[in-house]
Amino acid sequence: MLKKLIEEPHSNERVSNFNILLKDLKAFVSVPFSISWYRSSESKKVFPLLLQELQDLNPDRIRLKKFLPGYNPFFKHLDYLQYYLYEENGKPVGRIASIIDRNYKEKKYQGRIGIIGLFEAETKEIGFKLLDEAIKDLKNEGCTKIIGPMRFNASGEAGLLINGFEHTPMPMEPYNPPYYKEVFDEYGEKENDWYSFLIDEERASKYMERVTAILNNSVNIEEKLRKEGIVIRDANLKDYANEIEKIRKIYNAAWDTIEHPQFEKFSDEEFNYIAASLKQIAIPELIYIVEENGNAIGVSVTIPNINEVIKEIDDKLFKKFYPHRSSFSLADTYRDIIIFREIMRRLKNKKFMSARIFILGLLKKRTGLDALLYKRTFDVGRSLGMKYASASQIADTNVDMTNPLMKMGTIGFTWRVYNIKY
Repeated sequence: MLKKLIEEPHSNERVSNFNILLKDLKAFVSVPFSISWYRSSESKKVFPLLLQELQDLNPDRIRLKKFLPGYNPFFKHLDYLQYYLYEENGKPVGRIASIIDRNYKEKKYQGRIGIIGLFEAETKEIGFKLLDEAIKDLKNEGCTKIIGPMRFNASGEAGLLINGFEHTPMPMEPYNPPYYKEVFDEYGEKENDWYSFLIDEERASKYMERVTAILNNSVNIEEKLRKEGIVIRDANLKDYANEIEKIRKIYNAAWDTIEHPQFEKFSDEEFNYIAASLKQIAIPELIYIVEENGNAIGVSVTIPNINEVIKEIDDKLFKKFYPHRSSFSLADTYRDIIIFREIMRRLKNKKFMSARIFILGLLKKRTGLDALLYKRTFDVGRSLGMKYASASQIADTNVDMTNPLMKMGTIGFTWRVYNIKY
């Protein structure tokens, strides 16, 4: 049975709000735990922390305020949202979201664009039913183009995994069963692809040796840049608010280009929401600000791979875990607490095997500056005992990033964003 979860707002509500019952939001969030393929020997799925997922996907900032500790500001600039849930024998086995984001624009397209996201389906047949309903509603809302799947937009998680199923995803890297591609191939064609690059110590070392030789033979590029007033410094987490504001401005400007399709600028509130989560897992030595005469012109943010901890504890203690059907459950909370405590312990000791290069952007191009950022990240990561990193999500249009990353590593994941026909 397919049902819609977002209720029509009450006429007396003065603030636009997407109404949803907590039990329905919990069922929507629980769907991935029901997908059989994720429990198979082939799968490398890492299940989310439930409280974080409930908070991230909560579109109701009025009625659920007393139940959930936070609210994702992304939903404030949506003109339309619907969550669809598919149930069999009372068990949620499929979901999808349809979205119209009034902030989202494409430079080469002027019509109304709909977004499909958060797709999960136990079978292809369920997937077809979900897509049919979501596409129909977006068409009725006046959309002349539909793209997806995406978790919100390219500032979140973009695309459907079509290659690299043997790899374990890092934070904010989409992961899904292979048969989802068969579902989306029925409905659309490639809009563009996104990649992750797995950078291992052996291959990166050889590249960094060449970079070091080039830097040294160029009369020390770092010293040359310093004379021009350009320096790379560690972020000051004691002044977190000001540092985050610098990162946000650089991120919004550097990514707002043709090389970053499906990107939309973060509002202040959105970026602060994400920054609050990143602060909890940040390792200061892996966050850098590039300044020119005191003005920020670049940023590099690398985060530890906390999915290592989630996967390890789930495999050891919660292999058969499934969220309770009730809105709140001590068993659900217990899993989150155990995982969170172990993440905090590892962060304190800085004991992670891998990391994700989350942001790397420059407002001004300078010879050797990007190489210096890669080298500093590599050297510090190796000093902390890390063996490899993932640079993602990198669009296929972004050759300035893909070319050097191909020299340091290999493509791990390929994700596809579809132009959905109807």
